[in-house]
Amino acid sequence: MNETITYTESNETRHSRRTFLSNASGLLCSTLIGSIQGFTLVYYETVIGLNAWLVFIAMSIFLVYNGVNDPIFGFLIDRNLRFTRKWGRRFPWIVIGIIPWAFSVYLHFSAPNIDAVANPLPAFLWLLLTLVLLDTFGTLVNINYKLVQMEKFRTEYERRRFTKYYAPIDIVAILLGMLLPSLFIDPGNALASYSLMGGVVAIIALLFGILSLPGNREDKIMIDRFYSPDSVKRMNFFKVFKEALKSRTYVVYFIFGTCLGIQITLVVVNMWYLTTYVLQAGSLTYFIILGLNLLGTLISIPIWLRYIKKINNNKKALIVAGLASCVTLFALSFFQGPIDLMIMAFIYGLALGGLNSYVYTIIGPSVTEDVIVKMGKNQKGVLFGISALLARFVASIDELIIAVVHDVSGFLPGYPTYDEMAVVVSNMTPVLIGIRLIQGVIPALVLLVGVLIIWKFFPLTQEKILANKAKMEELGF
Repeated sequence: MNETITYTESNETRHSRRTFLSNASGLLCSTLIGSIQGFTLVYYETVIGLNAWLVFIAMSIFLVYNGVNDPIFGFLIDRNLRFTRKWGRRFPWIVIGIIPWAFSVYLHFSAPNIDAVANPLPAFLWLLLTLVLLDTFGTLVNINYKLVQMEKFRTEYERRRFTKYYAPIDIVAILLGMLLPSLFIDPGNALASYSLMGGVVAIIALLFGILSLPGNREDKIMIDRFYSPDSVKRMNFFKVFKEALKSRTYVVYFIFGTCLGIQITLVVVNMWYLTTYVLQAGSLTYFIILGLNLLGTLISIPIWLRYIKKINNNKKALIVAGLASCVTLFALSFFQGPIDLMIMAFIYGLALGGLNSYVYTIIGPSVTEDVIVKMGKNQKGVLFGISALLARFVASIDELIIAVVHDVSGFLPGYPTYDEMAVVVSNMTPVLIGIRLIQGVIPALVLLVGVLIIWKFFPLTQEKILANKAKMEELGF
């Protein structure tokens, strides 16, 4: 029996521009820390001298902790406490977690000065410990931050409007993530320069985290929803986990998100290897290439937002943007020099703007709402906890891909420049081919798998999205 949809969304919002902008500022904190964490492998392999396989093992051990930590955190914060009526359910946890999270970034890039080639254990344990600290406090902030966004900006109009603030700030954060290494990292004094970079990132992230606090405050309307009869009812943690995995919408989106995360991380992290070993250029070239990529992304965002508004079909818009990204990304492996690489990176950015505009602020919240409606319980925290696990899972897969390619191609850790490695590696050609493949062909194929899965199996139509919103209003969620 077909469901009749009587729900019509408003093209108005009770939130001011300042609220949208303040909330989006928290993204700079989150994205900046995430971007800098992308240098984990570069730092621990080329500077500290830890073998890429040991980095992968540390990531895998950490993933076990993360698999328990993130969903349980999500479950625990989905309850009302004594401070909820006054301060909200999400806002206090953001305030508690923001300072130690920022400080953990500094620790992560301040490993002890011990020869990790001869004695890898101290560096290995430092990496594992700081990953745990980063994730514990990062999860506490990020889950609640994303939940506030979803609960504050509820309509498609609000989410598309929020993207106009979110996406450019995301680009700025990634740009800072690229600029800071190029400004601070000195190959002649790598240990001290990475530590300085970590400290600067911690200060900037903390500043923007504080600026985001007004936009993360929950108003009376939001708080009242936490006390609606259906919102107070809770499911067993394992029941929520099981219901999420039974949802085809959630599982398909989970797989796509994994493929997208792998693609993004490989491109950003490997660009440092590409610039250093293939182009044999400095950090300025690295910054220009990724800067042009982000410029293309920024320019294309308004076009992609007009496109999704015109066709009013989230799934189709996502597929078109995904296929465009695959094609332009594949070409990156076959550049001949820095100029054509810069042009290719810019064109890839134009295509990537669609995924940047759609995935996290428009489609992701609709997927979560679909699962909540099916469960009949307002436990978004567990679902976002599972999604946080996704990010760590992606990092582990990235390290595995890079470790395998580096091992097969003959890349040796502990040599931060081409000239140093060329002295000990008899044939650098396989090393350079491996780096090229990681930059374009491999991530393009991974992303293509995710796009094809969305194309074939993603069931969430626009009609279903509206029906879910109507049900959410009916239940007081």
